Amino acid sequence: MTDDHNIARQLATGEGQLRWSSVTTRRLGAVLIAYVDLCPFFVSLAAPGEVGAWAQGLAIPPPVRDSRAPRILCAALRAAVDYGLQYAGPVGFVRETSFRRAVLTATRAIPCGETRTYGEIATAIGHPRAARAVGSALAANPLPLLIPCHRVVGAGRRLGFYSDGGPEMKRRLLAGEGVDVASLR
Repeated sequence: MTDDHNIARQLATGEGQLRWSSVTTRRLGAVLIAYVDLCPFFVSLAAPGEVGAWAQGLAIPPPVRDSRAPRILCAALRAAVDYGLQYAGPVGFVRETSFRRAVLTATRAIPCGETRTYGEIATAIGHPRAARAVGSALAANPLPLLIPCHRVVGAGRRLGFYSDGGPEMKRRLLAGEGVDVASLR
C-alpha cells in the first residue's frame, strides 16, 4: 500500500487541495471520489454532502468540486467497481492509527472473489483477539470500494455490516465477484 504522508500532512495543515468528483460506474452508478492529484482519500456511494462531512469530521478544508476526475483515477475506480480488479494505486489517509492502517492494508490484499473473517484479519496483523476492533476499523474505511472491506465477513460466514450501503450492498458486491452469497448468513 502506498500511503502519501506528504499529501496527508498538507491536507491536515491546509496546504494541499482536496478535490472531489463523481465517476459513473456500470455496476453501481455514480461513485464519489475525493483525491489530491492521483491519490484517492475517500470513496463513497453516498450523496455529495458526505464528502464534505468526511472532511469536516477530520478538520481538514472542504474539498472543491471538480467537473472531472483524472482519467487514470476514473479508470482505476471503474476497474475495481465494475470488474473487481485489485486497486494497486496510491491511497491517502488522514489521521489513521497504525492499527487501522494495518487492518486496511490486510483488507486491501484480499483477492477478488474471496472472503476473510474479521478474526482472520486480526490474526494476520498480529492481534488475534481484536476481531471486533477490526470491524470498527473497517466501519470507518474511507475507501470502501478500493480497499474492499465488503470481502470481510463474520465468524461462521455471517454476512456482517457494510458501511457504504448496508448488508444488501455487501451481498451485491460479493455476488458480483462470484462469491456464493447463499452460503452467507
